[in-house]
Amino acid sequence: MTPSALLLSLFLTQEPDSETVLEYRAAMAEEGAAPAPESFEFTAFAAGQTVYLGVDEGNLRANAAADAAVVQTLMLGTPVKVVKAGTRAKVGEYVNTWYQVAVVDAKAPAGAAPVTGWVFGNTLTPFRIEADLDGDGEMEVATVVMSNEFKARVRVLEPNAKPPRRVSSVDVQVASTAYGEGHGGPVKMRLVPAKKAGVALLELESTPERCGDFITTYVSYTQADGKKAKGVLGKAKLALEAAGLSDAPNFSTFKVAFQAAAKEAVVTRKTVEEEEEGKAWTVTAREVYQWNDGVFTKVKKP
Repeated sequence: MTPSALLLSLFLTQEPDSETVLEYRAAMAEEGAAPAPESFEFTAFAAGQTVYLGVDEGNLRANAAADAAVVQTLMLGTPVKVVKAGTRAKVGEYVNTWYQVAVVDAKAPAGAAPVTGWVFGNTLTPFRIEADLDGDGEMEVATVVMSNEFKARVRVLEPNAKPPRRVSSVDVQVASTAYGEGHGGPVKMRLVPAKKAGVALLELESTPERCGDFITTYVSYTQADGKKAKGVLGKAKLALEAAGLSDAPNFSTFKVAFQAAAKEAVVTRKTVEEEEEGKAWTVTAREVYQWNDGVFTKVKKP
């Protein structure tokens, strides 16, 4: 590996800081109607910031338009550096900003000018995780973007699988930023290593900064029947989901603990509710989930 490629590899494996978040939301519309374009709010990327292509493939265009000439086709996980933000626009069912970006290419000759062009904001993400998610000894690439249904769409690329099917995806719920009054919300993604959970997992945390619900979801990526063949596309699955509520004086919280050796997840839930007399009562429940074929299944009590 060349020094430049090594530096890029080390850079790509760094997780975003704890403050990094991806958000996409819109105000609730009348039943059957689409949200008004002006009501959409979303994460804005700054000039100089490095982000990644979060979709299977994306076209780098000559101008900030969906029908502009294609400069280059980028694959999932490609790093780009934001040059500047363009105009806000509606492309298909998405509302976001066009960005002029420069492709980060470790294989480019020293001193060569980077390839630049325009991409639409909904195809970009601050989250890119490179890890051996299915235990086959090869590194997969995972990203997350927001879908047009205001869910977090996790994609996993199997780089050595034969085209055209090299990506598996799964959608997970996010907690609403405007509790009960809007669509969509924030999400963060991080890696839970196999040494902690028994299997490698992607943790999606959605915790809006307001009273209301919050959700943590774990996504797995495995091959059928537990196989670990190299270059074979696996399947991304919703492995475990836990939800809570913060709406004083009522609270419902949870804590997830993994037993790596047993491949179990223990979810401890605590519920606090206030009675009419003003007194609070607390209930704590413990649930055990067993890993099986890419998901954690609740163990029934004997």
